[in-house]
Amino acid sequence: MLVCPDCQSEGWTDVLDQCGSCRSTMLVKRLGEVTCRQCGRVGLPVPAPDAGPVDRSGEVARAALAAEVAGAVDRILGRE
Repeated sequence: MLVCPDCQSEGWTDVLDQCGSCRSTMLVKRLGEVTCRQCGRVGLPVPAPDAGPVDRSGEVARAALAAEVAGAVDRILGRE
């Protein structure tokens, strides 16, 4: 999430998801995996307390897509 300097008021980081291990907000999401850039943990983040319920309905579809892409890459590179 990008936040402009004008919006970075007191407490603006309170609404960011955090790492489940070190509570860092430096998270990267790619191909359905969330990685903490601080400690390296891979897994789901801890939602911010006031962020509301987390919708996980698309995660199964993203995991299936990630597996399909990995299989396609393996076929192309001859790693089957």
